[in-house]
Amino acid sequence: MEDMIDTKVAAAVRALAQHRNFRAAADALGRSPASFSRYIAQAESYAGHPLFERLAKGASLTAAGQEFLSMLDAFMEATSRFETGVERLRDTGPDILNIGCGPLTTRTVVAPLLAEMMKDQPDLRTRVQVSATKAPLEGLRNGELDVAVCDLTHTPDLSDLDLHMLQKEPVSFWARPSHPLHQASKVSVADVFRDRFITAHLHRHWRTAIANVLGGTEEAWQITNTLPQVECDDFALMTDLACRVDLVCGGMRADFAQHQALGLLTQVQTTETLTWNICAARRKGNSFPALDNFWGQLCAQFGAP
Repeated sequence: MEDMIDTKVAAAVRALAQHRNFRAAADALGRSPASFSRYIAQAESYAGHPLFERLAKGASLTAAGQEFLSMLDAFMEATSRFETGVERLRDTGPDILNIGCGPLTTRTVVAPLLAEMMKDQPDLRTRVQVSATKAPLEGLRNGELDVAVCDLTHTPDLSDLDLHMLQKEPVSFWARPSHPLHQASKVSVADVFRDRFITAHLHRHWRTAIANVLGGTEEAWQITNTLPQVECDDFALMTDLACRVDLVCGGMRADFAQHQALGLLTQVQTTETLTWNICAARRKGNSFPALDNFWGQLCAQFGAP
């Protein structure tokens, strides 16, 4: 057998682990039962142990099979990262820095760091992808991105990442000066969320937090499930729309500084304070000068005390 496992053999192991039936797994891959059985036999020969227990109703992974499948997943993920990295090297060279971030960090974290770096490295090339979903983390894991600066509550497994917590920042709410919420000196956060709201993608963590602020009742979840009235990951569009219509927009203070100075938006004063949970992440073992420089400055300037 060759030193590297054949992709067809690897696919057969995955299919049988999923379907737990030889015929169903063979059909799913478009293979004949005989050739599929040969692939499984090759995998077990390669591993040196039985990977599946043959049962009357199908097949189940043995302890060795579970470990083999776990190593196979890690191998395929590493292979994907390698191929993506090589493709990037062919297309752009080693110095391009691929950054993924959420809308909250574009102005407050990413822009200041890149501006500082470009003073010393005027030829620095970067690509920045902005998304409030878990896309930056997926891009980080598959090798499309080098660093992510975003809310990391999307994923339970962070073992393959280097993490750095950023300083906690309060959530601020903003609306036109004529908005009815400004009539009171202070309002509750619950009142803010009951109003028409515009924000970036609200994942499960934030929806749970909002529902709890609203009382955790069935009515609270009904309100939460209708939020936001407008969803957009582009803060420029969000703030512009909030200047034109009575919508409350949430974010970091720096995102609204220019609109506040022009008198277009005013902060809604609230009795409670919510904070953002922002982290930076990079894949363990990934290193090149531009990334190391960005990471070092990020940790030094924005790291939690």
